[in-house]
Amino acid sequence: FDMQSVVVEAEKYSLTTGKGSYTLLGWWRFCYLHSFETKQHTIYWNDKVFSGTSEGPEMVRGGGLLVIGQDQDRMGGGYTFSQSLNAVVADLRLYNRTLTNSEALDFVSCKETHLDPQPLVSFSDFKNNWKIEGSVNIEDLNLADICQKESSFLIMFPEAWSFSQAVAMCNNVGGSLPVPISARENEQILSFLNPYIPYCSDAHGYSIALGMLKEYETHSHYHYKSGENITYSNFLYRRDEDSNCVAIAVTEDDYGYWYYSKCDLELCTICNFTSVTHLKVRGLCDESLFDTTYLVLGESGEKPVFRGFSNSQLQWTGTTWTLTYLPENNVKATMTTKFEDEYPVGLRQWITEGDRCSLQQGSSQFLDGQYTCDDGTCISIDHRCDLLAHCPDLSDEINCNTVKLSETYIWELPPPLPDGSPTPVSVFVNITSVRDVSLIDLSISFDMILVFTWRDPRLTFQHLRDNMDQNPVREGVGVWHPEVFMEDGDGSSVDVQVRGRQTFVRRVGPPNPDIPTRLKEGRQSINIQIYPRTVYTMLI
Repeated sequence: FDMQSVVVEAEKYSLTTGKGSYTLLGWWRFCYLHSFETKQHTIYWNDKVFSGTSEGPEMVRGGGLLVIGQDQDRMGGGYTFSQSLNAVVADLRLYNRTLTNSEALDFVSCKETHLDPQPLVSFSDFKNNWKIEGSVNIEDLNLADICQKESSFLIMFPEAWSFSQAVAMCNNVGGSLPVPISARENEQILSFLNPYIPYCSDAHGYSIALGMLKEYETHSHYHYKSGENITYSNFLYRRDEDSNCVAIAVTEDDYGYWYYSKCDLELCTICNFTSVTHLKVRGLCDESLFDTTYLVLGESGEKPVFRGFSNSQLQWTGTTWTLTYLPENNVKATMTTKFEDEYPVGLRQWITEGDRCSLQQGSSQFLDGQYTCDDGTCISIDHRCDLLAHCPDLSDEINCNTVKLSETYIWELPPPLPDGSPTPVSVFVNITSVRDVSLIDLSISFDMILVFTWRDPRLTFQHLRDNMDQNPVREGVGVWHPEVFMEDGDGSSVDVQVRGRQTFVRRVGPPNPDIPTRLKEGRQSINIQIYPRTVYTMLI
């Protein structure tokens, strides 16, 4: 899924292209030319061209089977799930001559081609010339969709949400509300919406919220996320002028036109995706059969489908969300839901069947460097436990203890050293004020701050900030502290009044890598310095 090369094999001959980066959910246009006489080969891969000379067979023998989407371990058989192609093949042609460079360029550039002679193999008469086995769907695709440079797609959420709820859901799954900036993009939205007309309607008929808002003073429109001005407009008439949200109508009279709608009006939602969204599932054990990474891809039962990288699929099954291990249908996990509009993002309860370990709770997040709130909202990981609530449900400021104690931790014992020597503790003394000096009593009263520093490798730390003052150890957390005894120069006792005591953790290095088996994202470290600050008033 982060492929760096492409391999072409013919009989015992294998050819690998040069370095490249090929992303998912985008069309790959590919043409391979090989001359068996000259041993010359050329690969056209999207906008890249690779060529060279290699040894190879004298010909490709006929009389076998041409199988698309599977590896044959034997003639016409030996198929396995792990070797199946999970992709869309839009065109396939096999010629019995070497095409010219211009012909190959026309093909990968999506230009209309009429090559003679006709290909030995093609999709021109698919149903009559090919035998379909397994889970295969056949659809008609437009050349314009295959050849568009930017890979974007729409996904429907049939639940009725307000504008703010729709924005939150699209953000949670890595998309955004659509904003058509041309008549062609407006038409693409309409084409996508047509199959869903029976499922969504409002007071105006059937309409979908767009991702733009109105500027009252100038009556212009801007993108709700980027703030960029939208110059394209498709208003038929401007009703509800007091509203600043915009919707697109799919009713017979107003088909494709825009109108103003109240932002609290609940409409069906479509999200636009311009890049691949990776949905991470947390809380699985290392031995689990389920994938940990999923793509937001397509629909099933009018709801999105989350497709695993290898062997899993998460989809709505009519009453709940079900995570299925595709090679074995008896291995699955179902999400506990209270309402039909709940989605498998955020912290959820799961019931597992047949897996190697139980997933009783699970959470989802999307991008590295982000934290998932319990309601599914994604925020920067830097906002986790920063003493300011950024999650709508305030969950980013819950369980923010900086210190984690193991079950075997004994706070009365000092941190052990490998050689058995005493634990080194550094002391910093700061006398802040002198309250009183008495020559008669030969006494002095003053305030001072004592700062002790040591390391305790038995502790695990989390949510540490660069600023040490933001890493307090909360009261009640029993960590070892050095005992302090004070006396004067003659060894006499000293009256000490403790005015305050605080303990902080100083971060001295980067955190450890995130562990997906943990339920929540976080930054953990060990062997960090601890700084207790104690303010004393002393009478000597």
